[in-house]
Amino acid sequence: MTKKYMILSTLLAIGITGCATSADDKDQPRGIAAYADDVRLGEQTDKICFTRNIDGFRSAMRNTVILDRGVNDEYIVEVMGGCQNLKWAQAIELDSNMSCLSKFDNLVVYDSAFGTNNTPGSVERCPIKSIHKWNRDAKEKSEDDGMKDKEELAKSPVK
Repeated sequence: MTKKYMILSTLLAIGITGCATSADDKDQPRGIAAYADDVRLGEQTDKICFTRNIDGFRSAMRNTVILDRGVNDEYIVEVMGGCQNLKWAQAIELDSNMSCLSKFDNLVVYDSAFGTNNTPGSVERCPIKSIHKWNRDAKEKSEDDGMKDKEELAKSPVK
């Protein structure tokens, strides 16, 4: 009987902890809104042309990904809704009708580095909501010592 109560109390504690964590996540801004005060966030752009030159990506916050085009061009892309696999993406395919990626085109997200592995849920289409320029080297003026790297001040894990 005691063992039954111990298991029940453990499950109850885990359930309460899970609810507390979920409430905190709902209060935090998502997508581009999470970067509203971040100097690395640049102007909104309608499209990214020469998509064949996009040669890398990295996960940012929920519903966003940073695409690298060449050496110096970076863009932060926000997708619509809940693109669940984006956070753990191993490969991303750009699905656009032209040589430019724009709003309402899709990011096809794979959880395998080798594309589709025929596992249900391993591929997800994520429509693009907005595209902004991204400058990881942007600096913020500080009152005491001139310029500081925004990366030192940022709360997000994006580099």
